[in-house]
Amino acid sequence: MVYSGDAIPSSGDIEFNRVDDAIGLGHARYADAVQIWDRKSGKLSDFTTHFTFIIIDTQCNTVYGDGFAFFLAPVGFEIPLNSTGSFLGLFNTTTDDSPESQMIVVEFDTFVNDWDPPFAHVGINRNSIRSAVYTFWNATLHSGMSADAWISYNGTTQMLSLSWRYSAENTSREMTTHLSYRVDLREALPEKVTIGFSGASSSFGERHILRYWEFNSTLDLVGEIPNLPKVMPVPMYLAALGAREVSSVGASMTAASINLPR
Repeated sequence: MVYSGDAIPSSGDIEFNRVDDAIGLGHARYADAVQIWDRKSGKLSDFTTHFTFIIIDTQCNTVYGDGFAFFLAPVGFEIPLNSTGSFLGLFNTTTDDSPESQMIVVEFDTFVNDWDPPFAHVGINRNSIRSAVYTFWNATLHSGMSADAWISYNGTTQMLSLSWRYSAENTSREMTTHLSYRVDLREALPEKVTIGFSGASSSFGERHILRYWEFNSTLDLVGEIPNLPKVMPVPMYLAALGAREVSSVGASMTAASINLPR
């Protein structure tokens, strides 16, 4: 894993912002580029990812912000300038709504901005901080609760699907919320992408923790992102979070997977 901004490994988890400073922003991303589609054959990858996260209202307010997101972005993507708070560390006034951004984002948005629906929501975004599809989410009710999210993409149907649930409530499928978005990732993303997470807090105060992450793809993981120091290569899973950069899977696998152990 590679960390930037305020994100740090902490006792097996990843913390995305400083709890002693209300305004914070952090990224944690997989260190290698991931192939989403193949230019020569036109083939799209099927992929799935599962992660466990916690969002905590650090000041016990009924309003807090700003949110947590999983993203797929061009290789080499870094925290944009002026992207704190409502831009979730992913966009700014220049890159928002720009086709050149080439990003797909799944956001857990805790604060209602002018461009948002009139409630906290979970959304799927394309090249924008505005969600293409979204559903209501009671962030206040779930402050401090551990949530499991699953994102999958079917290259044949071109359907991106999201589901999530809170383990403290119920483990049954009836308590799972779903959202889906049809998108041809050959048009939306570069052939190879960076995958990772962003957590952004505003003056209202919010804490973001990633507890578990795994990602599986039917296309190979491809070459390393340039100029990133690596240590401790470990086949088939992401290693312990003891260093700022931790290496992981190599290339040339028919079905590639990466895992962040519990």
